Amino acid sequence: MKIYKYILGALLLSGLTLPLTNVRAQDVHLKCLEWNVKALEFYNNSNVSKDISRFVALIQEQQAEIVFFNEFETLSGAMFLKEKANEFAKELGMYSFFIHSYNKSDGYYGNVILSKYPIVNTGRVLLGMYEGADQRSAGWADVLVPTDSHPEGVKVRIVCTHLDAFGGNVTCLEQAKEVLEYAIQPAVDEGIPVLLAGDMNCGVSSSAIAEYVKSGDRLCNNDGTYERSSKLDYLIGFPKQKWTCTDYQVIRTTEADALSDHSPITGTAVLKN
Repeated sequence: MKIYKYILGALLLSGLTLPLTNVRAQDVHLKCLEWNVKALEFYNNSNVSKDISRFVALIQEQQAEIVFFNEFETLSGAMFLKEKANEFAKELGMYSFFIHSYNKSDGYYGNVILSKYPIVNTGRVLLGMYEGADQRSAGWADVLVPTDSHPEGVKVRIVCTHLDAFGGNVTCLEQAKEVLEYAIQPAVDEGIPVLLAGDMNCGVSSSAIAEYVKSGDRLCNNDGTYERSSKLDYLIGFPKQKWTCTDYQVIRTTEADALSDHSPITGTAVLKN
């Protein structure tokens, strides 16, 4: 099968809004939140207005500095032609980058990165479909995290992806290899630390996750994230032995359960000096 790939170095359907505050961290500590938001439908599909207020409240409660979204739809008729990534960015006081996977209902479908800290570079790659059913993508945003020793900011690459749910282990493995090749390894080669998160649609013993941990470290445990049972959502740091995380958790509250079929995951990724 012929695979078409391309990488964008400029923002695609992204919006930049100034953060509400410019907090300087002593070291690089990034509170991350990864969430498959099910196109903002709510678990019971009742969110016909596509109101984001309850999602925003949960993110604010977690004090997330980096947010990864999967199953994100924007500018479509279902979203009332509104650019939802910008809407989240405005409400949260963050910068946003929408990662386009495919067109949907006159709008777009894909993933999103939100960052409390300035985004200085972005890119995207369309992943091969192999035996999968949907076009998937990976996107990255290089952010500058200010610290006491580096007030100008330490560059960190934030990578978000959503692997195919229907292509089986072969598809997930090959797509994971592409995420590593196009999004992660180029940054590592330049000495830029990387955080990857997403709905990988594969379990902890899968070949795709094994491929990631050849060069990175999982910052998450094996607790279920999909339908409160299957482990599908991950937070991984690159290169090996560069990141730690001691406060990882799967958010299982009545409110979180009502918003999506995936539970949000959170954790503070700490970069080793």
